Amino acid sequence: MHKAFLIFLFLLAILSAVIIGVRGASYYAASEQDRPFHPLYDELKPSGFEGHGYGIVGTAMITLGVVMYSSRKRMRTLAGLGRISYFLEFHIFLCLLGPVLVVYHTTFKIGGLVAVSFWSMMAVVLSGVVGRYFYVQIPKGIHGNELSMSDLHAENAKLGRVLLEQFGLTDNIVARIDAVAMPPRDVTRMSLMEVVTFFVLNDVTRRAKLHQLLRDLRRRGLRSDTLERLRHLAIRRMVLTRRIAFLQQFKQVFHYWHVIHLPFSIIMFVILFVHVGVAIAFGYTWIW
Repeated sequence: MHKAFLIFLFLLAILSAVIIGVRGASYYAASEQDRPFHPLYDELKPSGFEGHGYGIVGTAMITLGVVMYSSRKRMRTLAGLGRISYFLEFHIFLCLLGPVLVVYHTTFKIGGLVAVSFWSMMAVVLSGVVGRYFYVQIPKGIHGNELSMSDLHAENAKLGRVLLEQFGLTDNIVARIDAVAMPPRDVTRMSLMEVVTFFVLNDVTRRAKLHQLLRDLRRRGLRSDTLERLRHLAIRRMVLTRRIAFLQQFKQVFHYWHVIHLPFSIIMFVILFVHVGVAIAFGYTWIW
């Protein structure tokens, strides 16, 4: 059900963006001088019924996404409301589709003070995508709380025992699995760029290295169904081993990421509220 819901949100976001874009493509592609003569001008202009609505709905989605996720993360009274990872996923959906609607509201014409809010929004979106990658590298429990190093080592030791006892692997094979997840040099001496580069390349090459290892085990007589179960456990072991090794670095990176993400968010909302206030003062109240 959870996966189906995520697929639904993904398809909803893609279809919404595509349908709006296809419908108004000729208007958005027209020059600023020709737009007033376009048949969709009254509907799609920033103050038009649809164009204005895109801005209002997009802004509401962004605001709801930020308030909802921030409240769940920071308010202890909401700790039992559900997994924080689910709130994060819905936050990502709202704060990706919302900016798309805001872009349609601007009709791709951005200037003045609002441009600062717009580009701050773009910076928030892009940094949010990067932050999501950093976030998933920090292991968490079922309710989204960060796991301690002792919990991580206990889980890794449990996986190791399963690989040794249930699958009959040798210590050398388990060491080969761990080696796939580790860089060639000391983790503590790696720069931030080296860490990020290693993670990206490791995500790309890990599958091929694991496939070679399983092929070697197949030659030793392991059955296909056993190899498939072994593959899932080996991936878990690799990911967990890598996250344990880089845990402190990614916690530090995530801290610095907040320093970048938060100011852009504040700038975006401050100018956004000024823009909304000015629009209301000049009588642009949409359907009200």
